[in-house]
Amino acid sequence: MKFRQKTPVTLIGGFLGAGKTTLVNRLISSGERRYGVVVNEFGETSVDSALIEELQDGGVAEIGGGCLCCVGREDLSVALYGLICRENPPEYILIELSGLADPVPAAQQLLTTELRGLVDLDSIVAGADARNLERTMFEAPEGKAQLAYASVVVLNKADQVEEETLRAAEKIIRNLNPLVRVVTASYAAVGPEEVTGLKALDPGWRPRGHRVEHGAGLTTFTLRTPDPLPLERWMSFHRRMIIARPGKVLRAKGIIEFREMDGPFVLQTVRELYTFDEYEGEHDGGAELVIIGRNLDEAEYRAAFERVAARTGPDL
Repeated sequence: MKFRQKTPVTLIGGFLGAGKTTLVNRLISSGERRYGVVVNEFGETSVDSALIEELQDGGVAEIGGGCLCCVGREDLSVALYGLICRENPPEYILIELSGLADPVPAAQQLLTTELRGLVDLDSIVAGADARNLERTMFEAPEGKAQLAYASVVVLNKADQVEEETLRAAEKIIRNLNPLVRVVTASYAAVGPEEVTGLKALDPGWRPRGHRVEHGAGLTTFTLRTPDPLPLERWMSFHRRMIIARPGKVLRAKGIIEFREMDGPFVLQTVRELYTFDEYEGEHDGGAELVIIGRNLDEAEYRAAFERVAARTGPDL
């Protein structure tokens, strides 16, 4: 089979809650190109792929069970081959990395393996949460690599901070990566021309002496129940087990149905901030919640969640 030309690829990284999926959806909804998307999840369950805007011909591939800097590199090749070999292949591919992934190993795979004959690594884009960036740099070595190797940083959630905090966040970024282009945004509202089609990477780029670092105690697990949850018990669980532990629970996301309300809802929690939005996609019912954090007691969370899901019994 002959490929007429290489397919351009942009890696989209950034720490947990930086707005990567929102950025991907912005690009898809622009209608500028026919996109294919590869979504990498740190955990076993992919919530983000369910939140990606609908693509023609089902052009979303999932890679779960760990970040691409540590596992799943063969899976990346399989996913890209699957997209490129479609009858109506994408014109451009977006690879959304896990929020804990170092972008360098994935970039090197695209530049040095057999994939380089099929794809052209255009750029590395990093999302950054303006509200939590200073804390992320202090607590998470993963966040530093994501910014240091970016071609463009989308400094997101600008609407949630004062100008002084925004400028301080930009200074942190430039101290790590002096030549990077920083695009300030709210809800990842950037144009496709600002993050794609940049030809920002030299095909001969090879970082020397790079070492992948992860902070200690990373934990992820998925909580599930086939039945809708009682709203009051859920709110107590969410407040006590997630919101009250911003230093330990880095991210919680899921699709949840409630007994007292119509339709499923999407939960997005980043430290102490959270949103609930109506979910319009397909859902099998009940609740599925992914939790990512450091040094979490999974058994404690499972026991508490079982009490929430129980049809009878005391509240939390």
